[in-house]
Amino acid sequence: MTRGVGTVPAAAGVISAVTVLSRLDVLPVRSLASTPGSLVDGRFWLLASSALVADRPAFASIAGFLVVGLAAVALCGARAAWLAAVFGHICSAAIVYTAIDFARSVDPSAFENVIRYPDYGTSAIIAAWIGAVAYRLWSRGMRRGAVALPILAGLVGWLFKGTLTVLDLEHAFALACGIAVMRPLSIRAVRSPAENRVAVTQ
Repeated sequence: MTRGVGTVPAAAGVISAVTVLSRLDVLPVRSLASTPGSLVDGRFWLLASSALVADRPAFASIAGFLVVGLAAVALCGARAAWLAAVFGHICSAAIVYTAIDFARSVDPSAFENVIRYPDYGTSAIIAAWIGAVAYRLWSRGMRRGAVALPILAGLVGWLFKGTLTVLDLEHAFALACGIAVMRPLSIRAVRSPAENRVAVTQ
């Protein structure tokens, strides 16, 4: 399970470098951050690039990314952890943006305050990792820990961020994405070798 642990510090290093460059305006945040409006405009790549800049406070964001990422890789494996990260970050934003776009198609004045709001950071990835870890704990019979972990993480996130917007719903969807990624992988892992051979030949 410890294979691939080095990918987390490597990713944190890239995020740290890009964050410094964004603070120096070498890479302006708005050129990397997604917004609900950017999805409507067809700038889909911003859903991915928005993860390259740490939100404020940057030190706490990167530290949280490191700690939770290392735990996710150690408990879930590198493949599952990074699948959860990718799906959690991208799909959670796409779901919320699509919901906002639908609401605005009914009422054009809805969510006017966030339609061009820069949405970036590692928090959705962290939430997806927490979902993956919580699923692993649940599957091992540690039910209280599995329930307490997302609650505690949510409280810590709220403490650092303070004010919340509708975009913060992404964290709930990212958490669900982390769980959704782990479930089929866990089912496959508990199959016997004979069952796996049968599945391949079908």
